[in-house]
Amino acid sequence: MRRLARPALPVLVCVGLLTACGTRQDAAEGPRDPDAASRLRVAAAAEATGQSDIALSLYAAAASAEPANPEAQARFTRALMRAGNLAEAEAVLDRARRRAPDNATLLELLGRLRLRAGAPEAALAPFDQVLAASPSHAGALDGRGVALDMLGRHAEAQDSYRAALAASPAAIAPANNLGLSLLLSGRAEEARAILMPLSRRPGAPPRVATNLLLARAAAGETEAQRQLLGDGATRAELELLLRELGARGLATGDAAP
Repeated sequence: MRRLARPALPVLVCVGLLTACGTRQDAAEGPRDPDAASRLRVAAAAEATGQSDIALSLYAAAASAEPANPEAQARFTRALMRAGNLAEAEAVLDRARRRAPDNATLLELLGRLRLRAGAPEAALAPFDQVLAASPSHAGALDGRGVALDMLGRHAEAQDSYRAALAASPAAIAPANNLGLSLLLSGRAEEARAILMPLSRRPGAPPRVATNLLLARAAAGETEAQRQLLGDGATRAELELLLRELGARGLATGDAAP
């Protein structure tokens, strides 16, 4: 008998297989719809391989199949936020919160949405609500720090990021945001000391390298200044760039892992 080679199946094919997997009894009864957990796992795999459209579709299906599942609703909301569909993300989150108004994950997402909308003062309330019940919630501490930074309250923000790191030492987001906060408060050398090793960590997002470049430039490194603004850049131009990119990075930063 000729031996058949086993093909490598991309995530796209695996999506189709979700409804076909099961026991012999399942096969006799016909294919079953995948549960939300299965869809979420495949959606995460699709997203990791750059298939964001497929991932978004799977997150939507999981959320639709289990409207009372806060995790499914949260994952769909995050995917919509990453895609820039903030109005739809807000609608999904509003529906989810009507079912689970005190859910910590959904409250944190509400704060993140308000940050994206440029409303840091309003974002503090849901973060504080989470922290009242769970003072060491790393995501809420990180989000609260971002809100405080956007309000210009850098020292308080840095305390919040450090508390997030104490709760979750391996988290990249609060470490990155702490470095950016130090940079925005004029402490470029300290920012560089945090961001340099962070940029070498596996899984560090590109914004960490961008923030490190900003910190190096602010610390007086000529090559970093040239990379950012070209030859002959003035200090005023550098400070303007720091403010603009810093504010944008804070507003769009992801939650702590």
